[in-house]
Amino acid sequence: MRYRSREEIFASILDVTGSGAGITRSKIMFGSYLTYSQVVEYSKILIQRGLLEYDPINRTYKTTPSGFTFIQLQNELSQMIKIRDPTTI
Repeated sequence: MRYRSREEIFASILDVTGSGAGITRSKIMFGSYLTYSQVVEYSKILIQRGLLEYDPINRTYKTTPSGFTFIQLQNELSQMIKIRDPTTI
């Protein structure tokens, strides 16, 4: 697996937690290919920025509407970079 940027990791976590029901930390780990400490670190940042919410009763995470906007913008940016990448021409 190649190295991922911080934004790609954020999008990966938000994508995994974007399903209707809340997602546990371990499912985020497996779905995003991250270690426990990475999930803790990145989820704190996403919660602080309002992109992810945590339910302490069920101990689950869920993507906020702002998080879905971030995913959409990240995907658009990724497509633009792929189009302009001279190695793909």
